[in-house]
Amino acid sequence: MTLEWTPLSEFRKFLKNTLRLNHVNQVFSSIKNPVLQLFTTFPAPDNWLAVPPEERPTFRHRDSRDLWYVIFWAWHTGFCKGNDVVAQYRRNDLVCYLSTRGRVNLSDFPVKMGLLKNSEAEHIRKKDSNRIGLFNKLSIHLLGVMKPLGDFTEEDIALADVMRPNDKRYNAKCLKDILFELGYSDEPGRRRQRILFDDCCEHPKWGDIAREFREHLKRSNSLDYYIRKAGSALHKFFKWLDQHGESDASSLEYEDFLDLFDYISKNNDGEEFSAKYTGNNLLHIKLFFDWGKGSHTFFPTYVDWPSDLYSGIHREAQEETYSGDGLAFDDPNFPMLMKEAIENYHPEDDVEVLCCAFWLIIASSPVRKTYLLNLQAEECMLPLPNAPSAVGLYSPYSGIEKAKHRNGQFPIIDSAGLRAVEFLQKRSSDKAFRPIRNERADASYVHLFQLEKYPWILNERQIYRFFDKIAEFIGHGDKKGKAHGYRHYLITHIAIETGNSELARLAAGHENQTMLNRYLRSNLSRQALLFATIKKYQDGEIAGRFIWRIFEALASEQTEPDELIKALGSEELSLDEFFAKFGLPAPTGVGRCLIQGACLFEAKCFSCHHFAIRKSEAAQAFHTLARLTKDMWNMMRGSRDFTTKNAKAAGLATQIALLGDMIRHFGYSDEQIQIEVISRLV
Repeated sequence: MTLEWTPLSEFRKFLKNTLRLNHVNQVFSSIKNPVLQLFTTFPAPDNWLAVPPEERPTFRHRDSRDLWYVIFWAWHTGFCKGNDVVAQYRRNDLVCYLSTRGRVNLSDFPVKMGLLKNSEAEHIRKKDSNRIGLFNKLSIHLLGVMKPLGDFTEEDIALADVMRPNDKRYNAKCLKDILFELGYSDEPGRRRQRILFDDCCEHPKWGDIAREFREHLKRSNSLDYYIRKAGSALHKFFKWLDQHGESDASSLEYEDFLDLFDYISKNNDGEEFSAKYTGNNLLHIKLFFDWGKGSHTFFPTYVDWPSDLYSGIHREAQEETYSGDGLAFDDPNFPMLMKEAIENYHPEDDVEVLCCAFWLIIASSPVRKTYLLNLQAEECMLPLPNAPSAVGLYSPYSGIEKAKHRNGQFPIIDSAGLRAVEFLQKRSSDKAFRPIRNERADASYVHLFQLEKYPWILNERQIYRFFDKIAEFIGHGDKKGKAHGYRHYLITHIAIETGNSELARLAAGHENQTMLNRYLRSNLSRQALLFATIKKYQDGEIAGRFIWRIFEALASEQTEPDELIKALGSEELSLDEFFAKFGLPAPTGVGRCLIQGACLFEAKCFSCHHFAIRKSEAAQAFHTLARLTKDMWNMMRGSRDFTTKNAKAAGLATQIALLGDMIRHFGYSDEQIQIEVISRLV
């Protein structure tokens, strides 16, 4: 459309009817002259818009300028209306123009022009109590976008950083907080932590290549943790290049890489880093070269990488990893000393209240800290399968869990953790928090560790600051471990108490035994696991839902497992002796019921946490599975309107599925099971 300047007569009505000024004639007369200068210099708005916004002249007459007229013109003509690219470009243009006019006070305009409600203005003015100009900056932003706060898009919000780049008082993060507080968004502002990769991207000579590499990592869906580590290694490499006066890495030869290896392996005092630390840094540098060689002049055409030396460092790093203690606590008494100190501590504020609850849960469940901090408040604690007296931490969102387990549960094995979760749920309900969007979960919900103000959700910095405070208070600090140290500690003790590493793996949420074994190799774990020598579940000698009896014992207030569980973990009894002493024949005709006074409910037997079956009973298990399959087939043939929603049919299907899982646990494949069942049906 063709843009034209709006007649001054309409501007006069704006001053009177919209801004409701007391001395309209006087104000109009003082502004008229600058506006006429604008008309003379730029006969049409397109002439004016052709000049970059920051370079456009401001026309003045005494103390008046043309700014008010420009705002009126944009509002009256709908200059910024629309959702297309042109409208967004115009909003960007107007924001840039208004924010480069020097000191101007436009705080009264948005309310009078209908862009801001009185209640919104009052809320923002309260935040501006320190007179940092927040309200006026937001007013300029509103006038540049020309739409109410509730209609702001992500692109509109981003213009806050265009107005005054690097302004800590008003920016996109600040505006997101305001929108969240006013109920227009479920995503408050996030203050991004600066990392060493940022320094690399701002390097005067090699910033471009660093930014390209960073974008490559993001496009590859690299984890934030990995990007931070890569940035740290790249920062060391750039520092080495600077010290050697290199213009880039294109001329590096074998001897140069040897010098780089030596540089990376030592600190400023010449002391050797661990092979694991050195190897990780060299790995990221090597990947940087692998990414860029042949496609960028920064890199050499041929990378003469010292492969033999690098392989040696890598092997040594692996040995350190597998033989070291990782993040396990050094002192076996430290975890319980810290737990007792936290239980007796009187928090000073709401953040410390949440920190206390966080550490009591961490000390009671082998949960990962990231999972816990991102946990939803509603239904975050549910009974474990077929173990009503035992509960675990639960989330339907796979994204918050490192291993991406959906509906994963971590058992709570101490009543202090149970009480902490219940307290947090009640707190969340009492405070009636609004949902906050969680990027990991890709969903909006009320968080278990939600706060009433920034940072809105308890973060790692706060929990570790609190942990260090308590450790210093008791004079018993352990530099290692912390949250992950408790995870080592609890997983180890689950293995100790049960004699069952498969149960410990389930509690830890590990997909396989490899990572669990690394946890159990720490000094603390090795010493304790002398008492846990039986791995009947792990070795596939026994199956059944009896495994959950152990969870019940761990969740109870008793100090040690009952005699039955201790007997299962003992080398003094063979499996046959154990079942003869503790088990009764199950109603299914296969397996044993490990409860005094077996029930007669065959339909619930396989899902009962008192049921166990030995591998030596596989033949009987196949007979039972064939019988159940035949019963299901007969039911399907004899029914005119068969449905799995029928209670009896659903019960049969559950029995078949559960018994099939137990047989698979003994090492039989689906094909083997099918052959065995068919042979018994013929």
